Amino acid sequence: MESAPELELEDMRLTEATALRGAADSIGIVTTFYFRTQAAPDSVVNWVYEIPMANPNVAANSFSHIQNFALNASVMDDRTGFGVTPSPSSFHISGTYHGDEATFRSKIAPEFLRTLPTPASTKIKTLSWLNSLADMWARPLPQPLSGYNEHDDFYAKSILVPETAPLSPSALLRYFTYIATNGSSTPSWFSELNLLGGPASHINNPRYSSAYSARDSLWVLQHYATVPSSANGDTKPTIDFVNGLNDALGMGYGGYPNYVDPELSASQAHAVYFSQSVYERLVSIKKVVDPEGLFWNPQAVGV
Repeated sequence: MESAPELELEDMRLTEATALRGAADSIGIVTTFYFRTQAAPDSVVNWVYEIPMANPNVAANSFSHIQNFALNASVMDDRTGFGVTPSPSSFHISGTYHGDEATFRSKIAPEFLRTLPTPASTKIKTLSWLNSLADMWARPLPQPLSGYNEHDDFYAKSILVPETAPLSPSALLRYFTYIATNGSSTPSWFSELNLLGGPASHINNPRYSSAYSARDSLWVLQHYATVPSSANGDTKPTIDFVNGLNDALGMGYGGYPNYVDPELSASQAHAVYFSQSVYERLVSIKKVVDPEGLFWNPQAVGV
């Protein structure tokens, strides 16, 4: 699906502005979306593997293989997507394949699983598109029009790993060692490593003009932890744990702007979420359409 939003600004309208796609909160209020829909696929193959990881070395080596798989054009194309959710002792790996189940079982799965520990459980099933979405969400798709009350007191950070510099074996060993050492003592948390790049990635297609500048990413990582009610408002242990996940992989990575880190200063956020050239362009747009800074937040463009 592609969308062409319109924005209500203080003194003008912009259609298809670069700033809309990724920085609209600093520019204006979206009043209308125009959608060009795509035909839904006849079916989707949903797949899930639960794979035990005996120790951090096994986890690091396993993810290195998965990363190589993601870059292997002989088995990877735009029909396959997946994410990895690690725990101190296992990987939960789930994905979709927009092709026939026989090809997935005979070609994709064997190469994906090659060198990995034997899965503790496997689920592979062909579903309709809507049922595929519901299966991944693990709950009914319709949500109540009123009375919605799901809330969480949490802290989250993200990392964008460029395709030109994939996660190194040493970084992965530090990361999974941190998870093995600290993950069991943290009450409620998750880490997701979701594939963005690889052969034929549509996400990394530069033809999409937007304020989202990381069109060279291989992985996006979300690190998320809930502040337990027993903490009595003390958020430091939760923040320290999430920061430790990021720190274990090293410095210099960008971040995903939809996983906002409220601990970042404005200047830090601008550097993490935008490239310098994109940010400079956003500032120039901001000066024209919102010179008084009406559309403001602590990490807004121009702050």
